[in-house]
Amino acid sequence: MSNYYDENELIRRIQKGDESALAIIISEYHAYVGKIVYSILGSYSHKIDLQGVVNQIFFTLWHKANKIDPSKSVTIKGYLGTLARNTAINEKKKCIPDYQINDEVIADISDDFNQVELRLLLANALRKLNKDEQLILVLFYFQNEKIADISRITGIPSSTVKSKLKRCKEKMKKFLEEGGNQYENFV
Repeated sequence: MSNYYDENELIRRIQKGDESALAIIISEYHAYVGKIVYSILGSYSHKIDLQGVVNQIFFTLWHKANKIDPSKSVTIKGYLGTLARNTAINEKKKCIPDYQINDEVIADISDDFNQVELRLLLANALRKLNKDEQLILVLFYFQNEKIADISRITGIPSSTVKSKLKRCKEKMKKFLEEGGNQYENFV
């Protein structure tokens, strides 16, 4: 801290409800917290109020100050850094589109009886995946999006998209085989 405030004393003061101590912390660490939030959520600035997220972090510090134990060498900067990272990641997760899996998503499969059954099996297996996995699979396999485009749409790094695709394919195989189906019939 630039003005050499005793961090333990500041923590004790905010634990007692001293707003001036919080003002000092905000003054000292606003830019630091802002950089963390922007590094994680910068590409979502059209969807998320970044300053609102920063404010939320300091609000959380204020309301959870009693959980900070100065005797455990917790620094304000370290606590705020962790809180900022976790808060920003949680906000990012909220931005992943809620993609509904229904028959229209996989409607390109023809309508003869076997294909209708296949469509239902695939839709049911897709529903067992979490929302971001569903979105990645649908974008890649049913909407023919490229890895880079999926990365841009979801905000997930390309390398992570690739590994999620691989894991999702394995999960889909497991789900289909649990239902007594031969996975090879679907690839």
